[in-house]
Amino acid sequence: MSTPAPTFPAPGTVRPDDGRPLPAVPYATREEVRAAIERARAAQPAWAATPLAQRQAAMLALGRIILERRAEILEILNAETGRSPLECLVSEVIGTLDFARSANKVAAAALATEKVPLSMLDHPGKRAYIEALPHGVVGIIAPWNYPLINFYKHLFPALLAGNGVVLKPSESCPRTGAWLAARCADVLPKDLVQVVQGAGDVGAALLTEGIDSITFTGSVATGRKVSALAGERLVPCTAELGGKDAAIVLADCDLGRTVAGIVYWSIHNAGQNCASVERVYVEAAIADAFVQRCVAAVGKLRVAPQEGIADIGPLHTAPQLWLVEQHVADAVQRGATVLVGGTRTGSGWGYAPTVLDGCTHDMRVIREETFGPVLAIVRVKDAEEAVRLTNDSGYGLNGSVWTKDVARGEALARRLHVGVSLVNNHAIPAIMPEMPWTGVRGTGPGVANSRHAYPAYVRRRGVLVDSNRQPDPWWFPADANLAAFADAVVQRSIGSMVGALLKLLPLLGKRQKAIREFGGG
Repeated sequence: MSTPAPTFPAPGTVRPDDGRPLPAVPYATREEVRAAIERARAAQPAWAATPLAQRQAAMLALGRIILERRAEILEILNAETGRSPLECLVSEVIGTLDFARSANKVAAAALATEKVPLSMLDHPGKRAYIEALPHGVVGIIAPWNYPLINFYKHLFPALLAGNGVVLKPSESCPRTGAWLAARCADVLPKDLVQVVQGAGDVGAALLTEGIDSITFTGSVATGRKVSALAGERLVPCTAELGGKDAAIVLADCDLGRTVAGIVYWSIHNAGQNCASVERVYVEAAIADAFVQRCVAAVGKLRVAPQEGIADIGPLHTAPQLWLVEQHVADAVQRGATVLVGGTRTGSGWGYAPTVLDGCTHDMRVIREETFGPVLAIVRVKDAEEAVRLTNDSGYGLNGSVWTKDVARGEALARRLHVGVSLVNNHAIPAIMPEMPWTGVRGTGPGVANSRHAYPAYVRRRGVLVDSNRQPDPWWFPADANLAAFADAVVQRSIGSMVGALLKLLPLLGKRQKAIREFGGG
């Protein structure tokens, strides 16, 4: 079931929790985007020449100042997302300095010069190595669901690699990005990190006005556009797009822990997480007990604003609230049952955490990204059916298996067609700088975190140094000795090494003499 979308408030102009207005933030013009890139580019060479140890120290200083001034960013996040300051602290701020420390360790390995082993027989007098060079200026386009952490998972490695950076916040959370850029200015060289505000046209301007690499986190539709525009300009691009994560609950799971974990990873941040558990495949043998416990747990969750501490905030935008309602209505029309929730809270864009039972693969809530506090349950006969249905998706970010039999769980998890497989947990690698965060299919092939993400921040340059005084035997002129030499090389590869070498050595001397004569002595 689908109905025409109503008219929504302009992004970032009202508080999601109670609808109070927020002051508008001016959008950057194309000329201002170009100027921001040029300022970052002017500052970048000196930063790239700064020893890695000093860049690492700067990252620690940045992580520290974010924590020290956390009251400021928590107030901004509360206003822009509607989440309580406590939820914002735990989900986006508390681990900043630890993330910087781990990112520093990853950078030391990812940026190290790599020696290339060469055969002294085939390449006498030569040595080679591969070095990592910054792209120049990296653009980071971040979404609204985690408007701080979705910046620094790219910001830290981009800076550690020696790049300048231009941040483009979501138009729904412009103040968070501006605050982060200001903290960068507190501890980093002048102009190294810039911020530009605006909608999709401003993100596109980053590419058209000369960025050297781009990272994008957001929707599949926009990610395709960004990737295509980057491809036209041969600009490196990494894109982390949508998700429709599944959890497989086996009959032998620790039921209490499993319910707590899945409810958290489904409802955390009001389900506005590309790695939320949006589909649960539970074995029929324990389905009734699992559903009963999920309903009891979800029914205890409190949505901000309210007296005391809220567990989750509202939906971030009016369009997102409308989409969630459409998915729930479609599921009910097709036979699902709302066991708890399923209604607005009556304040701002709040939506009551919801459990849907009896879901099937013809429902939008199973096929499309819901991005809301909705736990959709599918009952299956066994693990084989659960694996098959998990892999029957247009997305592939995380997939998890919940069981007491860890070995069996690991074997099943490795059969999931996803970027991150887990046993008895979900999505936690997102905050681990050491672990690659990636996906397949509609989630996109982009990589965040770990040394495997560094193609977004550096290019590799191969360097070969030849100290051999003799010319290579392949050089001009082409003559009978070259033909004999080439044949001897082939024989060395497929026949006797000793016999071939006995032929090669005198031929090598003749070749070197001929080449020197060709070169004039």
